[in-house]
Amino acid sequence: MKNIKINNLMVYDYDGVKEPLIFIHAFPLCHKMWNEQVNFFKNKYRVITYDLRALGNSTTDDLQYTMETLVNDFFGIIEFLNLKKVNVCGLSIGGYITLRAVVRKPGIFKSVILADTKAEKDSDEALLNRCNSIINIRNGKRDEFSSAILKNLICEKSYLNPEIRNFVQEMIKSQSNEGICATQIALATRTNVIDYLDKINIPALVLTGSDDILTPIESAQKMLKCFKEPVFKIIQNSGHLSNLENPGVFNKAVLEFLKKV
Repeated sequence: MKNIKINNLMVYDYDGVKEPLIFIHAFPLCHKMWNEQVNFFKNKYRVITYDLRALGNSTTDDLQYTMETLVNDFFGIIEFLNLKKVNVCGLSIGGYITLRAVVRKPGIFKSVILADTKAEKDSDEALLNRCNSIINIRNGKRDEFSSAILKNLICEKSYLNPEIRNFVQEMIKSQSNEGICATQIALATRTNVIDYLDKINIPALVLTGSDDILTPIESAQKMLKCFKEPVFKIIQNSGHLSNLENPGVFNKAVLEFLKKV
């Protein structure tokens, strides 16, 4: 595995000559959330993970950026590594980045895996929640933010599992206040892409946790109506982080899909 710094982004390239499989993590986490997928896929594909700017081990020279910036970061990694026809799995904000990238440059994709994500922009309520979380963090209420988002990210069964709960909690704690707030603002700049997806003829797998409260099953079903012949799988006993709450089922679904594209 190679650690590569690309435009201040820490990229983890598991090398290999097989076709690339890029994983884009959720907010406010880092590349570590894909540990189970890395171990499962690294001998089958050229697995690549990375930390979004200002999160994990990535940095940024500017804490004012947008969703388009995050998409440009993704393109920058592909260009730097000279990748052709990539398979991409994005979860939550990783899915938002993937969807916008698909609309902008569909030709670089071989397939997309969209996990616990949606194609619509934030509602007014969601935007106000982002505003309030930024205000609270800047007013010294980081612990309250971390506690609340942890309970939204994983289902009740996972929360009662100390291994899962502590793993996610440590990833959240490791993020800086500045990185969390800056990424919240970037998330608020997300646009609707759902109206453009019917023009995209790329194989798509849509995954969602059975108990995901942030991007529920209804959000996934809206995307299904857009892609041509998408594959849909509900990951049981999972919340928003279905890849680490039920990795066996998640990995099997992704592998079966990739074998057919």
